[in-house]
Amino acid sequence: MTENQQTVAVMTLHNSPNYGSCLQTYATQTVLSDVGVTPRIIDYYREDAIPENETDRALNGQLVKKMPIFRLPGVKALARIPVSRIVARRAAPLNEFRRSRLALTDHKYYSYEDLEADPPQADIYCTGSDQVWNSVWNKGFNKAFYLEFAPAEAKRIAYAASIGKSSLEEWEKAPMREALLKYSHISVREEEAVELLDSIGVHGAVPVIDPTLMLDRSAWGRIASKESVPEQPYILIYQLNKNPEFDQYAQKLSKKLHLPLYRIAYGVHEKRKGEHTIVCPKVEEFLGLFMNAEYVLTDSFHGTAFSLNLGRKFVSISPGRFSGRIMNLLKMTGVTDHYLEDYRDVKIADNPIDFGYVQSVFKDKRLRAETFLRNAIKE
Repeated sequence: MTENQQTVAVMTLHNSPNYGSCLQTYATQTVLSDVGVTPRIIDYYREDAIPENETDRALNGQLVKKMPIFRLPGVKALARIPVSRIVARRAAPLNEFRRSRLALTDHKYYSYEDLEADPPQADIYCTGSDQVWNSVWNKGFNKAFYLEFAPAEAKRIAYAASIGKSSLEEWEKAPMREALLKYSHISVREEEAVELLDSIGVHGAVPVIDPTLMLDRSAWGRIASKESVPEQPYILIYQLNKNPEFDQYAQKLSKKLHLPLYRIAYGVHEKRKGEHTIVCPKVEEFLGLFMNAEYVLTDSFHGTAFSLNLGRKFVSISPGRFSGRIMNLLKMTGVTDHYLEDYRDVKIADNPIDFGYVQSVFKDKRLRAETFLRNAIKE
């Protein structure tokens, strides 16, 4: 850090229990460093992300809701101890990555009131990437992600923020407008978000690519590990949503390509017959598995993004909801023919991908995002 280098305090969803949140935060931090500032990730926890509350979140999450046994009286109470162990195992590699790779603030903030009472000191305050402005995900209007705790005269910017919805509720429009009009520069992750902000009188937002796409293969390779990488060629599965048709399709693809299946799993409950399961790999190993896969089969946006960015052949399957950003990415890079429309179609894996064109698109988008950030910091 040079003597006159500005510090940027970044508010983002860095501690959600998934690989994407860790990697988008690391990428945001790296991009900010590359444009000449010193980033600090504000170690803020939403109430459900506070470590002692994560077991409750898991017991009330989507997976449990889909399991009829949990509707029976007393089952949740009996499941608390085993679920807490699953939560701890899942969190361990993510927490290790955050501690070792992220420039977190010394102070941990467990509420908005904590932030307001003792805000981190910085030259610029930045709302970072992920669905930071999604009132469904945040269970209401979370003032922390709108930097309302920052000093009144402070400079506020947004980098690759996401609303994550196609429409806004009436109740949230006024507080959003009031908070965002205090920002000097706003960039968002989707074109739809530009339109939503325009509709509430917040103009001039710039669409940029997801921060993970700002780092090329060589940059990711510097932290990737081969520790969990199989010696033989393989199909990598990264699946976030329970889907029997996805599982059956994986077996068909394996037979067609004569390649074994290796699944990145968040817990042993995700094991499938006929597959090799890698449970809770380190974040660096997660990257290594993507970098060395022969094919990737995924229903994840970041799974699709890393496949494209790292030059891996892939098939992308709809996650059922929030699939719009996957399709936007495929349209942008000209590979919509790798989005599975029919579970009988195994020939989709044979469709060619012009990775030269993909990288040329990313190169242009990276330049635009970098230009936005340099202007936002300087102006």
